[in-house]
Amino acid sequence: MVGITVDSVRLAAHKWAIREQIRLWHQHQGCRQGKLFLQKYNSTLTKYAIGLCKRDLRILVGLLTGHNWFNRHLKVMNIRENSLCPLCDEDDETSVHLLGNCPATMVNRNALMGACTLTPEDLRGFHWSVLLKFAKNSGRC
Repeated sequence: MVGITVDSVRLAAHKWAIREQIRLWHQHQGCRQGKLFLQKYNSTLTKYAIGLCKRDLRILVGLLTGHNWFNRHLKVMNIRENSLCPLCDEDDETSVHLLGNCPATMVNRNALMGACTLTPEDLRGFHWSVLLKFAKNSGRC
């Protein structure tokens, strides 16, 4: 007879799986933009994402991974010739650019996020609902 409950074993296995996933994620060489936003497991954010409708989940995943409708990604896929942001024509259009430092969205960023420009580290501190709301308000989704 062993004094360990089934729930204790499940919890230990779950914690091990999360630690292993984080270790493998940090060892992986690719996913540059995804790694900017997705540093570690967060059950609150995971539950939020799972509860989104399909359209909003697609937008959020695109924002977090860079696999989206922005010109930089479309240029990498050889769909567009120009990767510039259509809102400001100053920089490559990426999630980080739109969310953090596009001059055309500065007023909305300041109103919603409290700053005119934000670094990727700053953006990590926001709940995904704020990032999603900002992206949808930008008119680029």
